[in-house]
Amino acid sequence: MDLLARQGSNAPMQSKVSHVIVIVGGRDVTSVLRRLQPDLAITTMVATQRLWRVKEGRESSRLIALNESTPTDEWVALARCVHASQPVQGIGAFGEFDQNRASAIAAAIGLRFHPAEVIEAVYDKALMRRRLRDCGVEDVKSAAVTTVDEVEAFAAVHGFPLILKPNNGFGSRGVVKLSEPADLAGDLLATTGLPSEAAVVEPYLDGPEISVEAFSEDGEHRILGITRKVKDENFVELGHVVQETTAQDAPLMKHVARVLDAVGIADGPSHTELILTPAGPRVVETHTRAGGDQIPQLLHAASGIDLVELAARQLLGQRVLPMLDEALAARERPAKAGAIRYLVPPRSGRLRAVESTAEAAAVPFVTGCTVLKDPDDILTVPIRDSLDRVAYCTAVTADGPAAMEAAERAVQTLTIVMDER
Repeated sequence: MDLLARQGSNAPMQSKVSHVIVIVGGRDVTSVLRRLQPDLAITTMVATQRLWRVKEGRESSRLIALNESTPTDEWVALARCVHASQPVQGIGAFGEFDQNRASAIAAAIGLRFHPAEVIEAVYDKALMRRRLRDCGVEDVKSAAVTTVDEVEAFAAVHGFPLILKPNNGFGSRGVVKLSEPADLAGDLLATTGLPSEAAVVEPYLDGPEISVEAFSEDGEHRILGITRKVKDENFVELGHVVQETTAQDAPLMKHVARVLDAVGIADGPSHTELILTPAGPRVVETHTRAGGDQIPQLLHAASGIDLVELAARQLLGQRVLPMLDEALAARERPAKAGAIRYLVPPRSGRLRAVESTAEAAAVPFVTGCTVLKDPDDILTVPIRDSLDRVAYCTAVTADGPAAMEAAERAVQTLTIVMDER
C-alpha cells in the first residue's frame, strides 16, 4: 500500500503520516483514524459552538476550541504554532462546517486539501450555479438576492413557482416555495433571513429528489450510491433509502462526475443533491463531505463501502481508489438497501419522553433506533428544519421498499409523551 503525505498537488512521497489536524465541523472521525493508525498524533480544532460533536477529545494530542466568529487568520495562526512544534502532514474536515478554515490552514502550511475556490463554490449556491453554467453542465437560472424587490424582479422574468433559500444554508432551514405573487409577503420571506442575509432565488425544480454519494482521488471519481428521499411540504427530509449504483444509473453517474469536475472537487467524499426533472437531473447543491442523516452508515451496511474510512485513509496518505476498486469487484460484497425514517412531533409543546424504543428496535430488519431530543425540549409543529425531528429508525434488507417499510413500522412503534397542553 502506497503511503503519501501530500503537500499541494505535487507533494513528495513520505514514509508515514505521523500528525494530522482534524477540523470537527459535524463528524468526529478520531476513532476511525486511531483504529487505522494507533500511534497517530491528532490535533483537533473545533468551534466552541460545536464542541459537543467532539466524541473522542481525550484521544487528541491537542484540542483547540475557538468561537465560530473568530477570524480565520487566528485559526491559521494557531495551526502554524502547532506545525512549528510538531510538523503536520495532513488536514481533514469531515463535516458541514469550517471547511473554509481547513482550506486556509492547508494553504498556509502546504497541505493537500480542497482549494479555497472549491469550498467557496460549495458554500455559495449562487456561485455553484455560475460554475455549472460556465462549464456547460446545467443552465438553471438563479440570482443572489438580498431584498424582496430583487425577488420580484426575478419572478417578473422567470415566473412562478420559485424556490427561495439561504445562500449558505443547511438542513433545509429557511427554504421557501413561492407559488404565486401573494407568497412574496414579508412574513414568509423572513424565514430565509431576508433582507439581512443573502439568499438565492431559482425556478422550482419539479421531480423526485435524490442525492448521489461519490469518492474522488486526484480528479478521478467513483459514483457509489444513490439516496432516494421522502420530504414534507417544507422540504424537511422525513426519510430516505440508500442503494449502490447500478449500470442503469450510468447517465446520472456521468452527470454527477461532470458536476464534480465543474466545481473542482478532486479528492475525498462528496454528496450531491439533485432533482430528477423531466428535462434531466438538476443539481440542488453539492458538498465536499459524505452525506449526513446516516447515509454513510446505510451505504456501508447495504454495500460494504465505508465512505468515512476511505476519507480517513486518504487523510493518512493512502491511495484509496485501488482499494476501493478492489472492494467494488469483490463478489462477496452485500447488495442490499438501507433506509431511515424520522419521527416528527404530533403537536407543539414540551417533550417528556420517547417511549417504546426497544420494541421499535425489535421490528424485523431494523438495525437501530435513536432519540434526537431530550426531556424538556420544546417541539414545534410544523417542523422547520432537520433539527426539529425527534427520533429515527434504520433498517437494512434486500430491497428499498422493504427497508423503508421496516423503518416506518419501527417509527410508528415509538410513542412521544408530551406535557399536557
